[in-house]
Amino acid sequence: MKIAGFAQNYNNVSNGFLEQALTSLWKVSDQVFVYDDASTEAVRPIYEKYNCVVLYGAVNAFHLELKHKQELLSVVLRHQPDWITWHDVDAILGQHFEDRARTEQTLAQCEANGIELLHLKNLNLWRSPWWYRTDQEFDNLWHGVFWRNTGELHYNPVGKLHQKQYPLFHHDPNKPITASKFEPQTGQLLHFGFASNDEIAKKYFLYRASGQTGYPLNRLVDESTLTLEPSQAEWFPEWLRPTLGEAGSIPPPCFFPAEMEKFASFEQWKEAQT
Repeated sequence: MKIAGFAQNYNNVSNGFLEQALTSLWKVSDQVFVYDDASTEAVRPIYEKYNCVVLYGAVNAFHLELKHKQELLSVVLRHQPDWITWHDVDAILGQHFEDRARTEQTLAQCEANGIELLHLKNLNLWRSPWWYRTDQEFDNLWHGVFWRNTGELHYNPVGKLHQKQYPLFHHDPNKPITASKFEPQTGQLLHFGFASNDEIAKKYFLYRASGQTGYPLNRLVDESTLTLEPSQAEWFPEWLRPTLGEAGSIPPPCFFPAEMEKFASFEQWKEAQT
């Protein structure tokens, strides 16, 4: 079975996410392919360290992420993988998928059942790896992480935020995708994009600058209903556990939309924290 890793990235060096994500993808892939969205941090040494095939964008264009994914997909498909695995660079595959043989067994079962798309539950770690958020729809998102190569994979790029990140599987728009969910908690997609105050604030200002408004934006910084549950060590891959530190006490609410609206940028918000 031939598996290709698929990622799109902008920076994520200083926060450690890029190396974390590439480690995760390489655990199950024969080759990792990356579209770099004109990063300003020193990404090239990391791509070289992980022997990635990289397309370098000339200008950062977050709103064109599906167009860039189509460009990358065209390159990946030349290598004729049986499966493609994708996740955002601020996430990693859970413990079940750090083992190649176990991953192949899972995908072989999908093939036997005619499954083309395998969804993993997105676990939103919140201000710590040891807590995850469950209120305000933070605990009901599943991502299409494993894509079977149907020979017809393609995107129809749309310049909007939060579109489906997996491609279309058939040229016939009326032909449904055969999809399934991987239910065991050890196979969740572990999302670190909200695992620190800085990352939460960065996302808020990025989406605000990209035109997002209202509830979809404000819920990122609305902890008025904050509900957290403890994450379990066995959900994390063994290679990551030594870096996680000790589980601390539950983080108290500290983000509120009315406060965040006072700041013009992440840099201004960050300065106010000191």
